[in-house]
Amino acid sequence: MPLRKRKEIQKVLRRSTLIRRGVVAVIIGFWAVMMVGLAYREGYLPFLGGPRRAPAPRSTKPSDTWMGIYTAGGARVGFVNTTTFPDSRQNTVGITTNITSQLDVTLLSMPMKISITGSAFLPMEKGIANFNFQVRSGDHTMRVAGAVKDGMLDASVFTAGEEIPLRFPVGDDLFIAGGMGSATLNVPALRVGEEVLVDTFDPMTLSSGKARVKCVDEEVLEILGERVRTKVIVTNIQGLTSKAWVTDDEEVVRAETPLGLYLEKIAPEEALMSAKSEGAPAARQAGIDLIQSVAVKPSGKTPHRGATRMTVRLTSAGPQRPQSDDVQTVEGEQITIAATAEPAGPVAVPEGMDEFLVSDALIQAGHPRIKEMAAQIVAGETDVWRKARKIHDWVFQNIEKVPVFSIPSALETLETREGDCNEHAVLYTALARAAGVPARVACGLVWSDELEGFYYHAWPEVWAGKWVWVDPTFGQPIADATHIKLISGSIEQWTQLAAYIGQLQLEVIAVE
Repeated sequence: MPLRKRKEIQKVLRRSTLIRRGVVAVIIGFWAVMMVGLAYREGYLPFLGGPRRAPAPRSTKPSDTWMGIYTAGGARVGFVNTTTFPDSRQNTVGITTNITSQLDVTLLSMPMKISITGSAFLPMEKGIANFNFQVRSGDHTMRVAGAVKDGMLDASVFTAGEEIPLRFPVGDDLFIAGGMGSATLNVPALRVGEEVLVDTFDPMTLSSGKARVKCVDEEVLEILGERVRTKVIVTNIQGLTSKAWVTDDEEVVRAETPLGLYLEKIAPEEALMSAKSEGAPAARQAGIDLIQSVAVKPSGKTPHRGATRMTVRLTSAGPQRPQSDDVQTVEGEQITIAATAEPAGPVAVPEGMDEFLVSDALIQAGHPRIKEMAAQIVAGETDVWRKARKIHDWVFQNIEKVPVFSIPSALETLETREGDCNEHAVLYTALARAAGVPARVACGLVWSDELEGFYYHAWPEVWAGKWVWVDPTFGQPIADATHIKLISGSIEQWTQLAAYIGQLQLEVIAVE
């Protein structure tokens, strides 16, 4: 790439580092599902906890499965490899699954590579189920490891050289799954029209939920030159729907995700062949720009950065709808965003704000390093808003604006001093909470003058008499009115963004 063009791209990234969370949650959630979830239907991973079901025939002997990851246009952008074998640990018989996956994508013309590796041991009967997953992109690595026993999950998140414990109850019959809902899971063989509802846990977003799995049809596919009879299994988790084509011997040979990516069984040598190697099909060399592929191009008036008020008409084919709050008003399909005036006067934190002041696995507000930095930044300040403003200025000035294709962690961001909107948002939120400022993360859309569209983005909200939107990625102590909030909360809510991707139409009615 010419130096001039690279510098122009980097300038855009620094001026408008847009959310990958909508994209990354989709990709990582989808990936976690496809790496682990595809194995379920094959019988590799029986239920965790609770009564076990009989293993599928393919789980009783070693297997080695390769799936290519493709764009809708047929460009191969990665692969998933799962190997399984019968195993025993501490006199408990079960199945061990090892997973290796790689994805090569582009973010605003910048090539990125992400890999996820992991393993899981699942006992056939009662016992402890263990899992260990790692996501890596460049110099950024995060690992999640844990065990499930008697309806309780005990796990740790390893980030920035620290081990963060995580413990909460889960359903008696639990699958490891991912936010995308692409898993067909190890449910009993279903006839057309039959469905089941199961509990799931996603190790990449540290969240649990329900998956509805239904057999909707039968279909014959051509896979590796052979005609294969399959059942079409639809999985829905939190409104996200995907499909898998499953053979009579319970092997997944094809799967589709809401992002438009799909997986298909391929030969190992094809999976490992670089898309850029000599002789690779031209379609595979095209790659996919994930940011551009999910952009929302509006009709109507043209917004501008720094707007103080904006009214839009937002239509969605999905089940979710944005909600009104202190900044935006939602009336049917019409949303009005009015930038908040800067709070004035001392504000006391009321009762009932505890959930916005505590740590979680990725917003480590109680960690000594976070608390020490927060104390340095606010320097004895007692007013809530002035604390929030100081933290904004520090994060904007000290965190380099570069894309990081990984799971955001406040501790890691504090250590590396780099990241995009996700890293800015989680670090700001952790520092604010450590300083006694109620804070949470908002996810939604923001306008980019440079890219002439709305892109998925994350920013913090702080409570200073009312909820105020703050954007330390853009250097906006008061976020401008081109922000449209779709959801708010911790990482377990972020995958809900996927329900909006590809489903939105946006008209800008007025902008000031």
